[in-house]
Amino acid sequence: MLLALVLCYLVLDAALARREIRKQAKLPLIGSPWLFTPRFILNSCFAWNALGLLKEGYRKFKTLPFQLVQNDKNVVVLPHSLLQELTSLPSSIASPHAGLESDLLGPYSGLDFVLETRLHHSIIQRKLTPRLGLVTPGLEAELASALREHLPAYEDWTEFKPYQVFRKISTRLSGNLITGPTFEHKEAWQNLQVNYVENLFLTIVILRLFPAWMRPVISVMLPSYWMCRRSLSTAYKLLGPKVRRLLKESDAGLWVLKDTEEEHFNILSWLVDSAKGKDRNADALVRVMVIVALASLHTVLLRIVNVLYDLTDNPDLMEEVRSEIEAITVDPQGWRDSPYDKLHKLDSVIIESQRTSPPTTTGLKRLFRESYTFQDGLHIPRGTYVCMPIHAIENDPAHTPNPDVFDGLRQYRLTQHHQQKQDDSVHTEKGSQFSTPTTTILNFGYGKAACPGRHFASLEIKMVFVKLLMEYDIKFPPGAGRPSNMTVHEFLFTWPWTKMLVKGRKGSVSPF
Repeated sequence: MLLALVLCYLVLDAALARREIRKQAKLPLIGSPWLFTPRFILNSCFAWNALGLLKEGYRKFKTLPFQLVQNDKNVVVLPHSLLQELTSLPSSIASPHAGLESDLLGPYSGLDFVLETRLHHSIIQRKLTPRLGLVTPGLEAELASALREHLPAYEDWTEFKPYQVFRKISTRLSGNLITGPTFEHKEAWQNLQVNYVENLFLTIVILRLFPAWMRPVISVMLPSYWMCRRSLSTAYKLLGPKVRRLLKESDAGLWVLKDTEEEHFNILSWLVDSAKGKDRNADALVRVMVIVALASLHTVLLRIVNVLYDLTDNPDLMEEVRSEIEAITVDPQGWRDSPYDKLHKLDSVIIESQRTSPPTTTGLKRLFRESYTFQDGLHIPRGTYVCMPIHAIENDPAHTPNPDVFDGLRQYRLTQHHQQKQDDSVHTEKGSQFSTPTTTILNFGYGKAACPGRHFASLEIKMVFVKLLMEYDIKFPPGAGRPSNMTVHEFLFTWPWTKMLVKGRKGSVSPF
C-alpha cells in the first residue's frame, strides 16, 4: 500500500513538473536528461549541484535563456545580453524584493515584510551611505576594541578560528551601527543578530529541500524555525521600547535628528527621523532593523573570512597589500582624505575573492508581477521567477582570462591599464572599487536596484584588513591549505570551525 502511494506521488509529481516545464516549452531544461522527472528530484539536483548546473547551462546556452526546476517554482535563467533591459524594468513589472522574499521563504523566515516596505533600502541609500564619513571614526574605535578583546596580539603563534572571531567582531560593528553604541541591551542584541541569521539560513536550506505542501508540517518540526521566531519576538522586546520612546518624542517635537551628535549616527535614529505613514510604528521599524542586521552580517562575514583565506594562501600578495596600507599610513595626508578609497590593491583582492567564492551563484533575481516581452522576443509570463548565472558570467573566459587562477591584482592591473590609456570606462579609479558593480561584476546587482549596503560592506571589510594586516601575522597550520567552501542551493557557506595561526606584529602601527 505504502509503495503504491509513493509510486502514485512520484508519477503525479513528475506530471506536475512536466506541466510547469511546458509553460516555457521553448526554453531548454537543465538538471535532468529526462523530461518526465519528479520535481523533488530536479530540486535535489539543484540543491546539491547548483554551481555545476548553472555552469553547464551557461556553457551550452550562453546567449539564450534556459530553465531549472525547484520545489516551489520554475526558474528562468536569463542570458547576460538582457542585463540592461532587466535592470531598467520598474519593480511594478519585475520585483527584486519579491524575488528575495521567494528565495528566503518569507512566511517561514519572517522576512515576508520586505514586500510591504522599502524603508530598509531607502534608509541605507539615503541616510547611511552619505554619512559613512561620520560613522567611520566610531567604527574604527569599535573595531580596535573588538580586536583587542577577541584577538590579542599574541607573542607566539596561537590557534584561532577566524569565522568565530570575525563573527563576533562583525556583529559588534553592525550592531552598534544599527542601535548606537550606548544601547542598554547591546550585548543581547548582538547575540540575537547571530542566532537569527544562523537559524534563518538553516531553516531556509532545510525547507527548500521539501515540496511546498510539506513545509507547513516540516517547519514546525525544526528547532531552527522556532528559534527564528523567538529571535524576532525578542527583537521586539529589546528594541521596541526605545523605538516607541523616540517616536513619541519625535512626534512631540522633543527629539530632532542632529548630524553633529554622535549619539544619532545609527540606523535607529535615522529610521525614527524618516519613517512616515504605515511605516511609522515601532514593530515596522524593528523589522527593518532585523533585515539590516541580516544583510550586514552574513555577506560581510563570508567575505572577510574568504579574503583572509586568499591572502594567507598568497603570502606575496599579502605583503603587497600590506605595503600599500603602510604607504598611505606614513603619508601625513594619507589617512585624512578618504583613505579607504585609496586602497586599490586591497579592492582588487576583495573583488577577485568574491569572483571565486561568491555569496550566491545567482543574482539579478526578479519575480515578474506582470507579463513582459523582452526586445529579443522572450516572453515572461506573470508570476515567473528569473535570475542570471552571475558566477558563470564572472568566470567566463571572455570576461575574465584564466578564470581558474586566483589573481588578486587582476582588477588593479586592468585599472592601471585603462588609466594609462585615459580610458573613461568602468575600469577607471571609481570602477575598480569593490563597491562598484560593473556589467561583469554582478554580486551586488546592477543598476538602480543594486545593493544599497555595498558601500558600508566595502568600508567594513577594508577597515578590518587595514587593522589586521598592520598588527598581525597570520598563517595556516602546518600541512593545511586554503579551506574549501560549501554550496547548498545557490548559497555559499564556509566551515565555521576552521583553525588558523596568528601572532602580533612588532614595529608596525595601525592608523587607528
